Amino acid sequence: MPKNEPAKVHLTPQGRVINHSLFNLDQYTPAKGQPGVPAYKVEMAFEKEALNDIFNACLDYAVETWGEGAEDDVIIPIKDGDEMAAKREKLGKAGDAYAGMDIIRASTQFNRHGEKGPGGIQVLLQDKSLVTALNESEVYQGCYGIAAITISGYVDEKTGNNAITFYLSAFQKTDDGERLVTQKDHSDLFKAVGRIAPVEGESVEDAAAASDGRRRRVG
Repeated sequence: MPKNEPAKVHLTPQGRVINHSLFNLDQYTPAKGQPGVPAYKVEMAFEKEALNDIFNACLDYAVETWGEGAEDDVIIPIKDGDEMAAKREKLGKAGDAYAGMDIIRASTQFNRHGEKGPGGIQVLLQDKSLVTALNESEVYQGCYGIAAITISGYVDEKTGNNAITFYLSAFQKTDDGERLVTQKDHSDLFKAVGRIAPVEGESVEDAAAASDGRRRRVG
């Protein structure tokens, strides 16, 4: 590919969003070492064989970039969901969304204006209308969508092999789905607040003070 030619954009098939930070930069902070670079990210799950076209595009990119034979040992970032589910379950985390699926992750440092900084990437709804701060909640973990990605290459430090990464260009929501993140019920942390009926010989003010743990000053 000529250096000045823009990278080809590939559309994934419809997949389920497992995790995303499409509207705000997310920075991974490891237990040890330097924090990661802030980026917009999406992690999606796909039915088996749904990513065949993306897989073949990765092989083509390897040959175009590193020459014939490069496709034999290039690292392609399509992960086995069963392996990921097993690792999560060992850590006591839910892995149902990964099981039986193929998983990809894509990220970018650039917002929808092509600048490094806040603002979010371009995210569209089913009717191609742009998602804004007013309706960001329409895109959530568990919904379905299509990601626009570009393919790029690097050398894997651990193995020394050529490897591929997916850069995120844009995202379109295509359908609703069961939410993967549900709001926890914190009601047990609180007690009822308000006036209670006074007992015989007690004023309403004293009853209210007693109901929230205050003592009425006497004298």
